[in-house]
Amino acid sequence: MNTPTHLLISSALLSRPGDKPRNWAVIAGALVPDAYLYGLFLWSKAVALPERELWGRVYWEPSVQFWSALSNSIPLYLALLVTGLVVHRRNKWVSTLLVIFSLSALLHMAFDFPFHNSDAHRHFSPISDWRFHSPLSYWNEAFYGRWVGLFELGLALGLILVLWRRFKSRLVRGMLTLGAMSYIAVPLYFTLALG
Repeated sequence: MNTPTHLLISSALLSRPGDKPRNWAVIAGALVPDAYLYGLFLWSKAVALPERELWGRVYWEPSVQFWSALSNSIPLYLALLVTGLVVHRRNKWVSTLLVIFSLSALLHMAFDFPFHNSDAHRHFSPISDWRFHSPLSYWNEAFYGRWVGLFELGLALGLILVLWRRFKSRLVRGMLTLGAMSYIAVPLYFTLALG
């Protein structure tokens, strides 16, 4: 799924109005699994690398795949979750943030797992290099990407409405508006860049 959808799912399930530390942990947990992609994308713009070269070759280089495996590692986030639960007696605040961050990242994995085919992650690294190649893809039309994309769009719009009702802050509502706009801007960018 697309990063904004992961952010919306985690926010709808884990965020609370007025609890800024918790909400920042939710946001961080939803974003960290894809952070390497944004770094890679910014680097590609700095060196003027064409999109086809970036996603067709560079994305598959071992160094990039290392960061993909690390940032999408279910065992890593489970270890952080357990650590958060263990430190609960010593520091409830740190414990809560670690647990919420880990749960948010694990939600990201749970919703990536069924929608990645040719670009499947090594979700069980470093224990295993196995990849689940789903029969569905969030982007590849050969694996129902158009239908999954429509499902994702409907889910995202529904979650935006849920969060709009939950949060009254102008900042949050502004971010939700930008998030909604990303469902037009991102496909348009890739259509123009790769078309």
